[in-house]
Amino acid sequence: MSSFSNTIAAADSVFGEVEAPPGVAAYDAAAGGIGLVLFFSNLIRIITIAGGVFVMVNILYAGWIYISSSGDAGAHKKVADTVTFSVIGLAIIVASYAAAALAGVIFFGDATFILSPTICGPEGC
Repeated sequence: MSSFSNTIAAADSVFGEVEAPPGVAAYDAAAGGIGLVLFFSNLIRIITIAGGVFVMVNILYAGWIYISSSGDAGAHKKVADTVTFSVIGLAIIVASYAAAALAGVIFFGDATFILSPTICGPEGC
């Protein structure tokens, strides 16, 4: 029994050394090991860019419908609805960033506090 416990005690880890995948290792190394914040920040940026691209595609699609409608009243209503909802979606995207910046200024004195957070450890920033 003692040789078995010595063997386990000699090992650093029961499961061995687990290396982070190449794509994840960059997030862990960035910002002193607080890669989760960087990951979510990049995820929010990607979602915002995808929303902007979606709005642009919707407006182009509405233009295509308008050009090819040949005076159809139903197509004109569809174009108006598509453009209206696209502009409302774009306004929501912009307003969410503005609200986050405003909340950062009001509560923390820094507009980028919520949009680009910095997490400090016990050693400082």
